[in-house]
Amino acid sequence: MIYYIYHSGFVLELEKSILIFDFYRIPTDKKNEEESFISKFIKRTDKKVYVFSSHSHSDHFNKEILKWLNLNENIKYILSDDIKIHKHKNFYFTKEGDSFELDNLKISTFGSTDLGSSFYVNVEDKNIFHSGDLHLWHWEDDTPEEEKTMYNAYMSELEKIKKLARIDIAFVPVDPRLGVNTLEGVELFYKVLKPKLIVPMHFSDDYSQMKNFIDNFKNIKDVEVIEIDESMKKILE
Repeated sequence: MIYYIYHSGFVLELEKSILIFDFYRIPTDKKNEEESFISKFIKRTDKKVYVFSSHSHSDHFNKEILKWLNLNENIKYILSDDIKIHKHKNFYFTKEGDSFELDNLKISTFGSTDLGSSFYVNVEDKNIFHSGDLHLWHWEDDTPEEEKTMYNAYMSELEKIKKLARIDIAFVPVDPRLGVNTLEGVELFYKVLKPKLIVPMHFSDDYSQMKNFIDNFKNIKDVEVIEIDESMKKILE
């Protein structure tokens, strides 16, 4: 099951594990659902809970998540090492190029074209990738030199990721602020890595590019894409 929280925040619930990525906040108009969210995912004792934060930007990391330890002392956090907080036995700080095992998770961290890391996680026979801020940040007013530098940096990371097994579920930015370039990054991601499922992210409350995203992949047979039109919602059973 995949549950969309907000922006780049997601929950994956598997048979034995719950993975939470880049929790930012619960939208103001959905605050009444917060207790349900906490009960459904955070307080669970029948499954192991892992919380990932790809970097310290406030739209990817919120210190409030550390308070979840008071609700479930067994939660484990996998945090990019640019997040400067106190140490704790349940905190695992990572950097680009790390590869390690944590319980039944195999975690590899890749770079970003902004800050922090991106995560490749193998768990329960699933290969999951969360991009964080790894993306082709091609703004409409970029110079040709800026565009080339960004393209080369993005492609370099994709080629590294390509060396691992095929991705089952990929969370990839589809950010409308990029204007006419919104879909460039996700198109390249698919072209190089051929994930089985692409889940869009990094759009806050702006769903204006969602139809274009879906239409862009509708005739491609070997990939499934998910349409998101609301926060705090189950998007895949």
